[in-house]
Amino acid sequence: MDARVAHLATYIKQYQTMYPSSPILLVKGRLASLVFPNIGLRDTAPAVAPILAALTNDEHSGAPQLTPLRPRLLIHSLSGGGSCSLYHLYNSFLQRHGTDNIQPVSSVPRHVTIFDSSPGAWSYQFNVDLLTAAIKPGWQRIVALPLAHMIAMTFWVLIRGFGLPDNQKTYATAHNDPEKNDEASRTYIYGSADKICPARFVELDSVEARKKGFNVQLEHFEGAGHVAHVRADPDRYWRIVKKAWDDATRV
Repeated sequence: MDARVAHLATYIKQYQTMYPSSPILLVKGRLASLVFPNIGLRDTAPAVAPILAALTNDEHSGAPQLTPLRPRLLIHSLSGGGSCSLYHLYNSFLQRHGTDNIQPVSSVPRHVTIFDSSPGAWSYQFNVDLLTAAIKPGWQRIVALPLAHMIAMTFWVLIRGFGLPDNQKTYATAHNDPEKNDEASRTYIYGSADKICPARFVELDSVEARKKGFNVQLEHFEGAGHVAHVRADPDRYWRIVKKAWDDATRV
């Protein structure tokens, strides 16, 4: 979400190395999309056409014979912004149903998902940490903290008192809905030092996913903070990603 280009480039370069002939589509989320669903849907909708085009080209390229269980996409979701964008991607595909050759059971074509530092759960402290995550210690943080607390309090009142939808819960519910999410497998990558998406929330979501029949793997990074796992142990991180894809595509 509003991630720095240099940070995202780390992931893109590694994917280019691992899968040099595969197209890569980057969908960036904005803070505004977490608050206003119409913005998230508008930002994500343009991703549908290139995904369908890439899969169509793959079908005519002599790729291995596809089966209903074989995934066609590897989706790598980073933080709450990635979780939000994936939620809107489901809905963008469903909106296209009827105008394109999309199966009614699933929105996004069958895929493997890597959830890095998500899905989380909304809380007062989540809001404060999210709004100040990119601000370094110093006078800027001192100035920003009161504003962050004011915004967090506003959302606390709206969600707890007036029933404003908890978007974090909305995203997690959609990820665990087999009618929306035709997922071959998912891997949660999470860390014990993550204040924005605490480990307990990830583990609770994994329990719910298993109850719904999803194939789940948990990869815990001791001492790693929010979206900092690839820096903590890059070799292990990319082994996890490769194994998730290799295991799912053996079907």
